[in-house]
Amino acid sequence: MLITMKSQLEQNYSPAFELFPEFKTFQANFKNKYQEVKENLTAAGESKSKLDYYKWLDFNYLEAVNKKTIELASSIKKRQTLKNIFIVGMGGSGINSMVLKNALYEFTTQAKPYNFIIQNNLDPVSLAARLYEIDESFNDTLFVIITKSGGTDEVRRNLQTIMNHAEAKPGFDLKKFSANLIFITEPEREGKENFIHVFRNEIKEKTGAVLPYLENDPNIGGRFSMFSPVGMFTAEMMGLSSEELIKGAKTSFENFKAGSEVFFDLASFDIYLARKGYNTRYSMVYADALESVNKFRAQLKGESLNKDGIDSTIHVAGIGTVNHHSDLELLLKKNNGLILEQIFFAKALNDHKNKTSLDCMKDLDGQSNFDSLRQNHIEPLAKYILENKAPVIQTIISEQNEAAVAEFCMQDMLITVLQAGIQDNPGSTEKQDLVIRQWEVERYKKSLKN
Repeated sequence: MLITMKSQLEQNYSPAFELFPEFKTFQANFKNKYQEVKENLTAAGESKSKLDYYKWLDFNYLEAVNKKTIELASSIKKRQTLKNIFIVGMGGSGINSMVLKNALYEFTTQAKPYNFIIQNNLDPVSLAARLYEIDESFNDTLFVIITKSGGTDEVRRNLQTIMNHAEAKPGFDLKKFSANLIFITEPEREGKENFIHVFRNEIKEKTGAVLPYLENDPNIGGRFSMFSPVGMFTAEMMGLSSEELIKGAKTSFENFKAGSEVFFDLASFDIYLARKGYNTRYSMVYADALESVNKFRAQLKGESLNKDGIDSTIHVAGIGTVNHHSDLELLLKKNNGLILEQIFFAKALNDHKNKTSLDCMKDLDGQSNFDSLRQNHIEPLAKYILENKAPVIQTIISEQNEAAVAEFCMQDMLITVLQAGIQDNPGSTEKQDLVIRQWEVERYKKSLKN
């Protein structure tokens, strides 16, 4: 069973379900529900949806708020001494920036204007080390504090740690320090306490400074916030085109609305495999630039699909871009319930063609290292797994650029929501609600505090 999914080259998507001939009959059971969920998602994109938490598909809103994002980023980039961008977020609020840094900023040969640091946990050791790393340029650092709700405990504590670090410096001035703070959060709402706005109001009272913030709509959750200011501000500061990113996401959504089969096929196929006893979807990436994409997908699918009442495989991110032998020897035993997923770019951003004057290396002369990666590593492994009657999914991203990466991420978001949605009971939005909320874990954490 081989599925090839090519972002931006969707006409080349060609599902082949020969290992599971009964799949299409199984899929037909979800056809009516698929149409219902598709209509809801399409309406969200037209700003008409009753399901407000699909705001991340309202491209009119995303494009409007992105203009404010570009404007703020442009004003900050005029600061001549700025050296570091230090992003503090949790979950999707941090992973979105990690994806952009890893996929489109870190592994390029272009000049990099700033050093980007992302704190996506409450680990005091890593935060202390990162602050130490920038100690000499601390005053030339922009701190971007991201919390959708304004109630994220980890973000609040990390902000306090950063403030303590600043206050320990000789000649600390609260107003000067505050000038290096940017916030991304929900708007102020009556009856809803948001510590970001409480913080901003206190700073204003004490210094007169009005700290800028970008609005993240309350109905855009962290793992769906890539194309809101949560991701787009980081993109603009990296010198990436936030407009191209949104354009790529919109292309994916337009493909979905137009009836592209890739979305329904992959959503229903994952349900089918889960019910057939396939437990683990082991995802191998073949570019260092895709490691954070793998983390993004693991969080997206983990928080959205690994819930009672929703059948799905468990997404497991591979160990990196090595040959993975240490994992595969264990994972590829027979009858282990494993699906292999391979993710790679259709072509390398910068390939290397070998040229040698040494006789011992002559066999490499004229060869492409990227071609070797595909021909000698990716394809033989897929062939081996298929010959052993186990499923393989190949995800091929057309290019390492804003539009292609964005299209893939949005495609994955839509497939994830669709997979949960088509398992709903008729007329119920309960499980659709589950797809974007963390009920059980959050309830339990709150009960401990009470």
